[in-house]
Amino acid sequence: MEEKQTTPERKRRTSKNKKTSAKVLSISKKSQELLNKGVRKFKKIIELAKQKNLNESDTSNIINDMLGEVWWYDKYFDVTTEYKIKGQYCDYGIKIDDQLVALIEVKAIWIDLNDNHLFQAISYAGNEGVKRVVLTNLRERKLYYLTFGDKIEKELILEINFFDEKNNKIYKDCEYFHKEAFQKNMLEVLREQRLALCEDNIKKVIFGKAMITKFKSEIKNLTGMKIWDQEAEDILRSYMK
Repeated sequence: MEEKQTTPERKRRTSKNKKTSAKVLSISKKSQELLNKGVRKFKKIIELAKQKNLNESDTSNIINDMLGEVWWYDKYFDVTTEYKIKGQYCDYGIKIDDQLVALIEVKAIWIDLNDNHLFQAISYAGNEGVKRVVLTNLRERKLYYLTFGDKIEKELILEINFFDEKNNKIYKDCEYFHKEAFQKNMLEVLREQRLALCEDNIKKVIFGKAMITKFKSEIKNLTGMKIWDQEAEDILRSYMK
């Protein structure tokens, strides 16, 4: 049988394929620069709006400007204000290539977001079959991913507080609301990562056979002491509390 050889060219192609298969979790550098500039501008406006306790209509006006200047949606073709859903109106409907991809429900800047507001937004989304819902009072911005079945399941994917977060974190989190992020399915990738690294999966790794065996081996190498599997698991669990 002829042995296949791996040539340098083949290696380069393999390496290239690995890179291209990586999932995208960033917008372009130019988009990042424009987004960061917009965030810096509107943080000052949000601080002033909070001082003035703007009503819902005025709060919504600022959000409308942010959709264009920070997240780069076309306000004429990507954004529908007072989006009508079965006789009711959601504050904003966001479209990409004429497809409804998200709904935004707005509350006045002085109102704290609560479960009743979320229920209202999810009800709108359920009627339209929209998987992404944004709830915001300008100070905070919460993005939920919905799963439809016998009942609607909600997952809080991202939460931004313009007053509590450091600038670098705000810039990165704001990327996920960007039009380009929707086009690249960055939210779906983020959700997949969150699900993969959920608490249950982490515990399965930590308390799995491979980890227990490795832990026992390291303890023996370090101290010369042998411990049983259950002892090793109990020790690991004590550090998880």
